Amino acid sequence: MSVEREGEREEAGRKAGGRRRSGRLEKVDERLFREAVERAMDQPRLAFYSPVASCVLNYWKSAVPRFSISEFLARVVEREIAKAWPKLYERSRRALEKKAIRRR
Repeated sequence: MSVEREGEREEAGRKAGGRRRSGRLEKVDERLFREAVERAMDQPRLAFYSPVASCVLNYWKSAVPRFSISEFLARVVEREIAKAWPKLYERSRRALEKKAIRRR
């Protein structure tokens, strides 16, 4: 793991209000987690600034039939989040699935 990623994890742990051990979030703040689930259900879109990514992905969108920038980015981001925070990723996935079932 790079030093930069480790630092990002520690900073995320501080912001999340959780306890950390060796740069990893040990305990999730339940109130913040419930709020995050609600926000994710209400507004699941994310945005970021990257002219290079925009250029590459818009090229692929034009060159490859049925290529979806959104689906591609979701897979990439979710894979990296699962690597960085596997337990939080799984817990979030399960919580969002339950919430979606209840809203039907």
